[in-house]
Amino acid sequence: MPAPVVRLDLRAPELAGTDPAVLRSAVVARLAEQGLSQPHDLRFLVIDTPAGLDAHHTRIEQVMAYRAPGRVRVLCLLVGGLPDHPGPAERRLLRPATLRAPEAGLVWAGDLQAGHGHDDPAGPADPQALAVLADVLSVPELFDETLDLLASLPDGVAAPALRVLEHGLSPEVRHQAWSEALLRFAGSHDPAPAGPAGDRLPGALEGLVTGSATGSPWRRTGSGEESRAHHEAVDALDTARAEAVRFGGPAGLVTGAGRAELESALGRGRQALDRYGALVGRVLRIDGGTAGTRSAAESATQLAKLGIALDPPTTTGERVGESLRLLAVGLLNAGLPLRSVAQRLTLLAGQVQPLSNSPLLAELDGLRPSTAGDRSLPPAPPGLGVLGAAGLAGLLGGLWTWPALPAALVVPLLVSLGVLAGVLRLPGGPGRVSHAVGLGVAALLGAAVSAAAAGAAGLPPWTGVVGLPVGGVLAGWLVLRAWRDHAQRWGLERGVEPLQQELHGLEALLVRALREFWAVEERRYCADAAMSVVGMLRATAAAAEEEAARDLAEPSGAAGESEEDWLGRAADDEDDPWSYGDGDGDGDGDGYGDGQYDDEADDDWIGLRSEDNPARAAGGPAAGPRPGAAGRPRWLERGEAKGGPELVPTLVGDLTDATLTALDPYWGAVERGRAGDAAQERITERVRELLAAARDHLDRNDVLPAPPFAAPHRMRSGPAGLLGVDVGRAADQTFPDRDGRGLLQLNSAEQQDLLSRNPDAVVLVRFAPESAHGGPLLDGGGEEAREVRTAAGRYAGRLRLTALRAGVVGTVRQRHGSAYDEEEQW
Repeated sequence: MPAPVVRLDLRAPELAGTDPAVLRSAVVARLAEQGLSQPHDLRFLVIDTPAGLDAHHTRIEQVMAYRAPGRVRVLCLLVGGLPDHPGPAERRLLRPATLRAPEAGLVWAGDLQAGHGHDDPAGPADPQALAVLADVLSVPELFDETLDLLASLPDGVAAPALRVLEHGLSPEVRHQAWSEALLRFAGSHDPAPAGPAGDRLPGALEGLVTGSATGSPWRRTGSGEESRAHHEAVDALDTARAEAVRFGGPAGLVTGAGRAELESALGRGRQALDRYGALVGRVLRIDGGTAGTRSAAESATQLAKLGIALDPPTTTGERVGESLRLLAVGLLNAGLPLRSVAQRLTLLAGQVQPLSNSPLLAELDGLRPSTAGDRSLPPAPPGLGVLGAAGLAGLLGGLWTWPALPAALVVPLLVSLGVLAGVLRLPGGPGRVSHAVGLGVAALLGAAVSAAAAGAAGLPPWTGVVGLPVGGVLAGWLVLRAWRDHAQRWGLERGVEPLQQELHGLEALLVRALREFWAVEERRYCADAAMSVVGMLRATAAAAEEEAARDLAEPSGAAGESEEDWLGRAADDEDDPWSYGDGDGDGDGDGYGDGQYDDEADDDWIGLRSEDNPARAAGGPAAGPRPGAAGRPRWLERGEAKGGPELVPTLVGDLTDATLTALDPYWGAVERGRAGDAAQERITERVRELLAAARDHLDRNDVLPAPPFAAPHRMRSGPAGLLGVDVGRAADQTFPDRDGRGLLQLNSAEQQDLLSRNPDAVVLVRFAPESAHGGPLLDGGGEEAREVRTAAGRYAGRLRLTALRAGVVGTVRQRHGSAYDEEEQW
């Protein structure tokens, strides 16, 4: 993108002198307003009068000699009539000899309203026409093309004729779109449900979040106290588990063998857990979190004495600051509002913020199982399979007939008494007897069915002798199985499992405690930096809402002021920056006749009063009010747009770019750990300034030109998307006499006598926005013209440059510092 044009109005008292420091200050101020420090090439649009051009030759020489890395090109826009001469036909335009092509050229607009009457002092000083003409010539592409064409004309001086179409938003639409963009940019106060970083965090932040969440960045040393205590607890519980299994064997049912060993193993497990719990308590009391009194190094030393080693941090403060920048910039560029980004960063800060381990001590005291004093366990109700097996055992043992029929009760009694003996050997409850009776009833029912079937079939008595052993074996298996299940369940659920759960709880507490020790300084720094950014984002959102509220509170007349009111007020405004003097009535129209100037008005335009004139936008718009229907130059046509679908999103993007530009120096402070209150105040003020600059850019340039802080990657829509207008209209404006209206010469009828009649001394430029590409611009309708595509897209039209007659332009050379020769001609 070409560098913008720097405008200097030599009619202003501050620039009319010869002090080089004043010129440097003015140029630096204008470049700063446009977001630049020192571009490679410099373009100057110098505004003066023909009489002032002669008087300001020293200042013009200073402009031509201004230091820049590349080229310095100067286009002088002269407004007003030529100095008086006894013979009107002998009037001449004198210029300094330093204004030589191709680096300099002059455009003389003697009658900005193109009234074509006699010289009118009010016409050349018209601030509305001058504002638009300066805007058109300040388009960098058209500026360069104009200078190139002037170099091909005699003397490098020409008088303009033009027809211009200006696209722009109406004040109401611009006001409404700006307020909506501010509110959308600020975002909602409601918390967002999304995660802190979208799909993925930058590397350094991901390491802090995942490392602290998994508790993996630590390890046990083989000979440490914590490792020994942990292994003792694990071994004791493994031994108790094995004893519970052994106690469920046949010997345990018959003699109770193994119960003492199980009780002893459970006691040793209890003691081992108590020792390990005490060690975990010592770790918790080291407290390496935010409320701890020890430094991270001291905490690491204390942990090392217990046999716990922390892995070194995987990141540094600088990497954390860079990752925060990438995260915040990425979220803002993705279109998230300020408050949504702040909410995600707040959640991130909560995830990495080290916490005090003191609250974990209360959890440590509550880890002992509540069932430690009550070890009774009722037997589990028998399932259908067990009941079926009991019935089958009774069926096999009940194949008896009279007189041996009472033998059918052997198996049911064996099942009932065996199960009852097992459940009575362990603490249980009133359900123990019913459990044994249930299995006995199932076996009894099987025996009854079997005996009835044997009697009905007339089986011999010895048949029961065959079935009884089989039924007895099945009954014994049922008794042993019921004992094993009940004994092991009692030993595990009322002995080993509670201790195992307590061990797992201690391990979890230790993991959570050690999580707070790992990378504590880096995580605390990350949380503090993230919350610092959150504060700035919320302050920016509040500032955006305040400005939107002010806009909404303004009466509709302030936002939707008609062009007629605007122009009428500007015409009588003594502070209007384009209205220097009233003219002296001699036809010069230079505004120097009475020697009266409004210093504050001048300062308002040239940007020396920074407190009243915030940063201007790139592209150098004219500082005066925009022309309207009343008093509008006849060569200007304005189309007020109602806004396109991309208007508000584009303004939100401009606000985002302004915020990111303001935050640029802040990220360095974050990386260096110096993001204190002073830095935040400076950046917050910078954010407010750039938001004001974005509004100022919109008011002065409309929405088509990108502001100076716009990100290079952000694509900007054209007139159709932003203004809601047909780009073909811009192309149509470049056609010769398409609508029967030709170009209007910006010189009075008397001044036109000084123009050349040579057809070769006339050049034509047709210009239109790049967004009109593909339209009929390339078809000039038989008219030879140079074509210029502009990036801004605000103006379209035709500009004709006509050279002056031979002998009208004279040059002056400064000699001996002040004297000069005005006779030499080019």
